[in-house]
Amino acid sequence: MEIYSFGVVLVFSALFLLRVSTLLMRSPSKRYLKRFRNEKKLKRLTWGEFEHLCRLLFEAEGWRVKENEKKGADGGVDLWMKRRGTKAIVQCKKYEDARVTIKVIREMYGLMYEYDVDEAFVVTTSEFTKECYRFAGDKAITLINGEMLLKRIRSV
Repeated sequence: MEIYSFGVVLVFSALFLLRVSTLLMRSPSKRYLKRFRNEKKLKRLTWGEFEHLCRLLFEAEGWRVKENEKKGADGGVDLWMKRRGTKAIVQCKKYEDARVTIKVIREMYGLMYEYDVDEAFVVTTSEFTKECYRFAGDKAITLINGEMLLKRIRSV
C-alpha cells in the first residue's frame, strides 16, 4: 500500500510540475505579441508601442535587448541587442502608407560602423523601396517589412 501511495504522489507531483512549467513558458510578452497578428492592429500602435513590440519580438527570438534611453531624436538606434557574441542595432519605422527610403538604410549602415556592431535591423509596419533591398542585399542589414513582421510574430 505504501508503494502505491508513493507512486500516486509521484505521478501527481510530475503532472503538477509539468503544468507549472507550461504556464511559465507562456510569457506575458508572447501573449502581448500574439495580440498584434494582423496588419490593422499593428498599424494602430503608437510609435512607442511599436518599438516596445519590436523589443518583445526580438527578446522572444533569443536576443537580449535594451531600448534606447533617449526618446525622440535617438540618433537612428531604437534598440541595442546581443545574442551569442553578436551585437546588433535596430531602427523601428512605424509608417501608415509611406515606404522606408534608402536614406534610412544608408544611415543604419553607417551606424553599424560607428557603434561597431555586427548586424543591423530595420523594422517597419509598411514596406521598403526597391533601392533599400538592393543596397542591403550584400550587407549585414536585415529589412523586416510589415508582412515579414507579422510572420515573425505568428511564429513565436
